[in-house]
Amino acid sequence: MIVDWISAEVAAQVKLINRQVLSRARRGTNILRNAAMTVLGQDGSGRRYRNGHVASAPGQPPAPDTGNLRRNWREQSFAGVNGLGQGVDIRMQITSDVPYAKFLEFGTRKMAARPFREKIRSKARPEIESLFAGI
Repeated sequence: MIVDWISAEVAAQVKLINRQVLSRARRGTNILRNAAMTVLGQDGSGRRYRNGHVASAPGQPPAPDTGNLRRNWREQSFAGVNGLGQGVDIRMQITSDVPYAKFLEFGTRKMAARPFREKIRSKARPEIESLFAGI
């Protein structure tokens, strides 16, 4: 019957799109990581130390010193069926394994914040949007 054929075609297209979304989600986490490398690789404009390191100014992303924050990222992408049209809800994220990342992001009572998370998102957003635009 024609209804069965249409249902089978729709189901096949949904599976194809879901596979494309999952594949692109993995590539999206790479885009986020690359954005983190760029944002966290900028020279500082704050205090200059005797060893030549120039720290970041308050409100700016942390300037590289040892490179630990730039190197230690874990990429994760999650996907699940949303239940509505059997589409996929996705979440792409990178998380830092460096214990002091949260102190840099939010600051402490002795140090002003050096926020970097939103700058990473902003840098990666256009490329991730274009990645998913073709689906």
